[in-house]
Amino acid sequence: MLDVAKTKNVYKNFLKEFLGPNRLNIDDDTYDGMTACGLFCDGHVGPNCLEQLIRIVKPGGHICIGLRETLLHTSENCKELEPRMAALQDEGLWQQVHREVFPGYCVGFDGVVYVYKVL
Repeated sequence: MLDVAKTKNVYKNFLKEFLGPNRLNIDDDTYDGMTACGLFCDGHVGPNCLEQLIRIVKPGGHICIGLRETLLHTSENCKELEPRMAALQDEGLWQQVHREVFPGYCVGFDGVVYVYKVL
C-alpha cells in the first residue's frame, strides 16, 4: 500500500506504524482532519487508539469514523468504542458533531458514521 501511495505524488509522509495506545511518530496537531473507514473491527484497531487520533488532528479539525453498525454489538473491540468516545468527550478532548446510522454501508450491513470536532 505504501508503494502504491508513493506513486500518486500527493502524499508527503509514508509511515508504517502500529495504531494503538502507543505514541505515533507524528507531531501533535499535524492534520486538519482525519477519516477512518473500516478501522474498528475484530482483529483490527481498538478504541485505545482514539487519543492518538485526537492528538495528531489540529484543534478545530474533524475526525470522521465509519464502521458496520452491527459491530457495536458483536465485536469485543467495538463494544467499548462508544463508551470510550463519550469518555473522551467528557474529558474535553473532542465534541460529537454528528452520528448517523444508514443502510448499505457494506454489502448486507448498515453502517454508523461519527463526526467529532477536536477541541
